Amino acid sequence: MKKIILVSLLAVAGMLAQGDQQSTTQTTTTESKDHGKKQQTNSTTSTTDTDSQGNRATNTTNTTTKSKRKHGKQKSTTTTNSTSSETDKR
Repeated sequence: MKKIILVSLLAVAGMLAQGDQQSTTQTTTTESKDHGKKQQTNSTTSTTDTDSQGNRATNTTNTTTKSKRKHGKQKSTTTTNSTSSETDKR
């Protein structure tokens, strides 16, 4: 059984004119088994926004895609989970 794992990490941070900050992180992992007949891809994207008062909002999305190929037919299943949180600094 061969495994191919590809991991890419992308991190981007920016500063807005009013002193606000935004940060985005994306991670993707792909695994292939059984000569490419079974594949699984996991992807996570996390975004954090902070305003000038220190209030923070975080959004995270996890996506999992599983694919199977048998007798020339391919079946895929995708699952997505999202979470959000906010922190007020008063």
